[in-house]
Amino acid sequence: MPIVSPFLRTGPRGSSMATWALAALMVPCTIYSILYHSPFAIHLLGYTLFGMLAEAAYVLLVRRKLKPNCVSSGLTAALIAASVPPSMPVLPMLFSILIAVWLVKLPMAGIPLRFNAAMAGRFFLMMVYPSQTVDWGTPTADVISTATPQELFASEGFTLELPTLLFGRIDGTWEELFLLVPGSPGETFPLILLLLGGILCWRGIIAWRLPAAFLLAFAATSATLGEPVLFNLLSSATLFSAVFIVSDPVSTPISKSGKIAIGIIIGVSNALIRHYTYYTEALVFAVLIGNLFSPLLDRIAFTLRGWRLQRRIQQA
Repeated sequence: MPIVSPFLRTGPRGSSMATWALAALMVPCTIYSILYHSPFAIHLLGYTLFGMLAEAAYVLLVRRKLKPNCVSSGLTAALIAASVPPSMPVLPMLFSILIAVWLVKLPMAGIPLRFNAAMAGRFFLMMVYPSQTVDWGTPTADVISTATPQELFASEGFTLELPTLLFGRIDGTWEELFLLVPGSPGETFPLILLLLGGILCWRGIIAWRLPAAFLLAFAATSATLGEPVLFNLLSSATLFSAVFIVSDPVSTPISKSGKIAIGIIIGVSNALIRHYTYYTEALVFAVLIGNLFSPLLDRIAFTLRGWRLQRRIQQA
């Protein structure tokens, strides 16, 4: 049975999984909107609807038929919106959603090499609109810069207390130089993300092996590099990516062993890029690098499985 992004199966079950994933994403985004930026909820709904309309238009124009269920493209659009500053201008966001849906998600369906559509859209924003992608707010007269917890750690080596990170109440200033801001809407509440990840795994919406391998590999590599492990796990987009990005079954291997391998590749790549470069949001590069290995890992896994089956037949 073919796979359609970003869910495990097509048909009614795929539609149900799309609804579950999108509903889960709305929880931290709604809380973020209530606590930090009230207009974001309206923007998120608008981008989600635009993603659905973009898929409907593509299917109608290219395939000459109208597909009634476009929830997966709506989720792709919502993931992009949840991974950038809430002040991101509308026009760049619309461009990124169109690129994700029209150039990555839909045309690449059914071919072995598939990239994560949401990360491709965010990569476009990082390359074409770099300043807006890291514009977390306007400094006040008392401070010289704004910074998320991960940015402040990368620049000054300062780590927030874990309770502050867990509950997402991130505000105030540091040394009267940095105005501390929570970051992107999807990544701000680790406890909620852990709860949602557990529910989605329990419901079978995501395969647990991939996010588990990613988090373990990321934690082990961070520890090896001398980085604070818990801080890196709870800050930035690590947990958000584990639940909603890395677990994407379309751009990752189908085989169980391939899922573990790709999780390790993404986790190690993310830790290395974050440690050795100035990209605090290294997940975009790590996920796209991991996508390149997906067809090879599946080929290796199924080849080895075929050899084992052949040996069993010969021994029987």
